[in-house]
Amino acid sequence: SNCGKMCKHIKNAQVSIRAPCCKRWFDCAECHAEASDHPIERRDELVLGCKKCKKVFRKLVSEMEDADEYCPGCDNHYVVEADAGADA
Repeated sequence: SNCGKMCKHIKNAQVSIRAPCCKRWFDCAECHAEASDHPIERRDELVLGCKKCKKVFRKLVSEMEDADEYCPGCDNHYVVEADAGADA
């Protein structure tokens, strides 16, 4: 299990993402790809776990706004990498 390991793709990752396909926790999609024999299932709903306060929360990718970059539990700022590569 790579729960204790720091993600080597995102520096200082603040959240873990639960992969909907296998229900396992990863720091990012690349970590999932390295540890799994299947591509990550992408859904509109993300299940995230804050590494600071350990709160698990859900976000809809289609409704993400700037305010959604903060944990609802402890207000820790996390930024989930954008798939589109937009520099907004």
